[in-house]
Amino acid sequence: MAMWLQYLLVVLAVTACAAYLLRQAWLILAGRRSRLGSCCAKGCGAQQAPQSASTQRIVFLPVEMLARKK
Repeated sequence: MAMWLQYLLVVLAVTACAAYLLRQAWLILAGRRSRLGSCCAKGCGAQQAPQSASTQRIVFLPVEMLARKK
């Protein structure tokens, strides 16, 4: 393969990636939905996590129970 053709393919690939990222960034700034940054810290599948019945129950203690006994 000719060297100029390899350079051309690399430049086209980089240009296409940059155009995709710029388009997604523009959609975010315009207030529309975008795929850029749509995954959270737990991964993309965390949004579709099934609701389990065995979730922990959070119990708050009253202020009177927090004081130390003298």
